[in-house]
Amino acid sequence: MRRRSLVGAILTAAAVLLPVFGLPAVAAVAPHPGMATAQVSADPYLNQAAQHATEVEPDTVAAGHTVLSVFQVGRWGNGCADNIGWAKSTNGTDWQHGYLPGLTRFSSPPGPFVRASDPAVAYNAAFGEWIVSSLACNGTSPNPKAAVSSPAVEVNISFDGVHWSKAIIAARIKKGQHFDKEWITCDNSPASRFYGNCYMQWDLANFGAALVQMITSRDGGFHWSAPATTRGHLHGIGGEPVVQPNGTVVVPILGFIGSSLDLVAFRSTNGGRSWGRTTVVTPTFLHFPAGNLRGPVFQTVAEDAAGRIYVSWPDCRFRPACSANDMVLTTSADGVHWTPVTRIPIDPVTSTVDHIGGGLGADPTTSGRHARLGLFYYFYPHADCTVATCRLYMGYVSSTDGGRRWSAPRVLAGPMRLTELPRGNRMVGDYQGAAVVPGGSAFAAFAVAGIPSGAQHFNEAMYDVTGGVPVTGGSRPASPAGIRRHLTPAGQPGVVHTR
Repeated sequence: MRRRSLVGAILTAAAVLLPVFGLPAVAAVAPHPGMATAQVSADPYLNQAAQHATEVEPDTVAAGHTVLSVFQVGRWGNGCADNIGWAKSTNGTDWQHGYLPGLTRFSSPPGPFVRASDPAVAYNAAFGEWIVSSLACNGTSPNPKAAVSSPAVEVNISFDGVHWSKAIIAARIKKGQHFDKEWITCDNSPASRFYGNCYMQWDLANFGAALVQMITSRDGGFHWSAPATTRGHLHGIGGEPVVQPNGTVVVPILGFIGSSLDLVAFRSTNGGRSWGRTTVVTPTFLHFPAGNLRGPVFQTVAEDAAGRIYVSWPDCRFRPACSANDMVLTTSADGVHWTPVTRIPIDPVTSTVDHIGGGLGADPTTSGRHARLGLFYYFYPHADCTVATCRLYMGYVSSTDGGRRWSAPRVLAGPMRLTELPRGNRMVGDYQGAAVVPGGSAFAAFAVAGIPSGAQHFNEAMYDVTGGVPVTGGSRPASPAGIRRHLTPAGQPGVVHTR
């Protein structure tokens, strides 16, 4: 009873609940035959310091057949956004949406921070709650050269995905620190002795060159442990923790190893009390997208029912002279031993298509050779393009045998002109989340931009495919063959700490 009264005291109504049919149209799309997209949110804020009518950088998770996405709303040119938005569906067709309360000065009610960034969402089955993590941002100047501080990471909690708590501070900066790229997950396995624990990761962007930090909550996100580092004090960026059925937490992340940027992983086997040594999975080889695009170049992580971890990211190791990226995949049963990197066969290596990155989801009721995977990704038809000539699309492929063979690609949205995307890099987001509902379709919120209307300068909002995208098998085999030798791994200068 005491806990129930505490929860009731902090919950407040979401700022806006609008039916999807009340949203303005954003962009014409060219879906695969039989595919229809639905707009699931829009930017309501008229703050002149931000770039109105922009929504970017979504994460998507599912609990059963309920899908929840979160994203930045009202992107500023020098980083962060007016608020964090959410969109929820229980059937994949009808959506509710709103904006987090008590987080930024634009929230209703207002919160303690000027703006926010880097939203991620997790479901905690033990407490029956949704938890959205985000990065607090301060700084009132929109000048691209003006500094934006990140004084805290925080969470908002909901027991129905509609009514949310005000921001709960999970960690605050110390002098000389800035936080970047936080991510959250929870232990949803009743067989785990750490069932109900939640874990959050971020890096200290200007303290020891991206020192990785982890914190743990054992009471549903209301209180968090002191930050801890890994054994060996890993420096990296963009981690996405997952929890295996036995309670082992695995964090795939881009690590600064020497002068290169490698995909690495580390673990905790004791419920977040300590974090172990780093395993190097593979060097990364990235063809940076043309047109100064901020697309989802970070890895995307999914897990099947048996706890096998799937990691996909854009990589150019299979292309002559690293001329464009493919989407690639590696998997692990324990977070220590990883399969060879395979190329997902979306387009021929002789094509001009550049696969920029996206979101991977796995059906939580399937595993191994029967694991159902859905991969969403942005792409350019022509890698060698400019701000004026680049055209951005959203694509999709799927697998029903754990990534061994893949379907033919589907185009879900596009073309988008880069001039239609918010400035301060042309942005759709540094990452994208995805989810597959049990026995059903794949879902991922994604940014679609179009020609502005009226006095607006932008017209970019969140979309999803109505009813989700079917997860189908295919005959296109993934393979580790054809890696180009004598390539230079992606270097640290390619990663910029911008919120």
